[in-house]
Amino acid sequence: MKKFLTILLVVAMVFSVVGCNNNNNNEPKNNNEGKEVVNQPNEPNTGGETEEPVETNDEPKGEIIIGSTTELTGDWIATFQNNAADSDVLDFISGYSTVDMTFGGEYLVDETVVESHEVVENADGSKTYTWNINPGLVYNNGEEITAQDYVGGILLWNSKFIADLEGKNQGYYKLVGHGAYSKGEAKEFSGVRLLGDYSFSVTIDGSHLPYFYELPMVSVGPTNLEYWLGEKVEVMDDGNGAYLSIDLTKEAYGDTFNASRENPIYVSAGPYSVESYDEETKTVILKANPNYVGDYTGQTANIETVIFKKVVQDTQMDELSTGSVDLLIKLVGGEEINAGFDLVDQGGFSFTDYSRSGFGFLGFVCDFGPTQFPAVRQALAHLLDRNDFARTFTQGYGAVVNGPYGEGQWFYQENRQVLSEKLNAYSYSLEDAISLLVNDGWVLDADGNDYVEGIRYKMVDGELMPLSMKWSSSEQNAMSDLLVVKLQENPDTAAAGIKIQQDVMTFGELLNWYYRDDSQDAKYGVPTYNMFNLATNYSPVYDLSKTYSQDPDDVKAGYNTNFIFDDQLEAAAKKMVLNNPTDRDGFKADFVDFVVRWNELMPALPLYSNLYHDFYNSKLENFNNNSLVKTYKAILYATITE
Repeated sequence: MKKFLTILLVVAMVFSVVGCNNNNNNEPKNNNEGKEVVNQPNEPNTGGETEEPVETNDEPKGEIIIGSTTELTGDWIATFQNNAADSDVLDFISGYSTVDMTFGGEYLVDETVVESHEVVENADGSKTYTWNINPGLVYNNGEEITAQDYVGGILLWNSKFIADLEGKNQGYYKLVGHGAYSKGEAKEFSGVRLLGDYSFSVTIDGSHLPYFYELPMVSVGPTNLEYWLGEKVEVMDDGNGAYLSIDLTKEAYGDTFNASRENPIYVSAGPYSVESYDEETKTVILKANPNYVGDYTGQTANIETVIFKKVVQDTQMDELSTGSVDLLIKLVGGEEINAGFDLVDQGGFSFTDYSRSGFGFLGFVCDFGPTQFPAVRQALAHLLDRNDFARTFTQGYGAVVNGPYGEGQWFYQENRQVLSEKLNAYSYSLEDAISLLVNDGWVLDADGNDYVEGIRYKMVDGELMPLSMKWSSSEQNAMSDLLVVKLQENPDTAAAGIKIQQDVMTFGELLNWYYRDDSQDAKYGVPTYNMFNLATNYSPVYDLSKTYSQDPDDVKAGYNTNFIFDDQLEAAAKKMVLNNPTDRDGFKADFVDFVVRWNELMPALPLYSNLYHDFYNSKLENFNNNSLVKTYKAILYATITE
């Protein structure tokens, strides 16, 4: 059963429906992380169309325990900072958005939620979507969902109140009136209208059109304002846009809101509800929500209980084999994948695999210290043999990429040859690394004399800056361990005049430093670490226009985590998505231009993109995961056979 599988191509996304997430679409993951659709247990599909799973709607039964090497925090919302495990839980408990996505990556209007809708192109170039939702939808507590819940969510999450709490309030920044509303300059959100008990509209600003991912840009889900703000809050509309009936300020509602964040049992509307969360063991128990009426096909949960449990990479396969966990998702390391195949060979276990729409990387901070200089980042790229690194880490189940993309993304697959010709692969070379550093002015020693040996220095703003960097890495992390050997302790790193100091910490603390989240502690707001090793997955909506934004509000909100400020990179990221949804060739060409600039600046050092492997107890059936859908969707259609 052990096979060194080549990277599989995932079928290109279908754009027959106007097809953008309102959220930044890359979530940081601990590098301990791990589909493609399978037709039969143990036999991975080797290509072809992504198949839609068979709809099943029996009463939910059974239990599945999912092991996660990324620690849960109990703070599920992604508005402040989030990791992939917290995001998974949020997906399980969220539902009833106006737009859903098929297993093949096609966005469509969810008719379980939407009774009817209308699209109008306005004379000023804007476009209005009017949504009429079905009566009878309810939260997990039985409370009815109305248009107020959809509009109220937009008003809450895009308010100045959220920004004052150090959160991201840019989710619907492409809508008319967002700027004034989000900054507290206007009471109303003019591009959002409450039209009736079950009717509302959103209007896209014409400056953001055309947009390659248009339909998900206007996807809206419900929010229970009473849960978050502690009291019944009315949504009002006098004709100039929707607004809240209260004066939503940090002083009046901050403590209540933060208390709601700290309570992991949200009022929610998804296929599952949080029953409990154990902070000590980092375990959350989810139960099927009996009030959930289904996704776009009407699919409800088949599995009654889903448990997320913290596992350690070194022992996770032992836990799978003994039944302590039932499912391990998105494994990337060759050693753990081969151990998984050993279990499959023994019987009673199955697997699926699929090309990743993301990559593992060493992220640089580009606004202070040595890593603010592109030449230093490029030199570090030359000092890590990435082919050897990827081969060692993935043991044949991954490949090196040279930009922010993954093997599973159609626009990379269709540009593979072009990119191979245009991108710098930064081949391993001590000589090239030294040449870059010398040309960039790292030619002095600690006393300001000509460099001979030891750590290099450069005169920066009248002071000597050492070529010494601090690296934040999470504990019990195989990726970090390999980077120690291959980069930090590599004799050529020292020979180049570079020193790297590693600080090991929990993943939660790493994220505080990564986001400079001074709401947790003032110390995190002080630039301290030059490098973080992480991984990210991209949603089918590949929109990085916020990721490289220079807007101070975006940076403060935590979007530009590289703190890289480059006009050309920012413009290229924005231009990529300003294509008509049917113009695939235009999108592909702009993607190449963006990646070429990114590759030149190297805000992060790409380490690998890989073939994900999920291993699970064979009692889990119909588990048709792939690189496009989220975990909750695959579990929603899966079944348990005891």
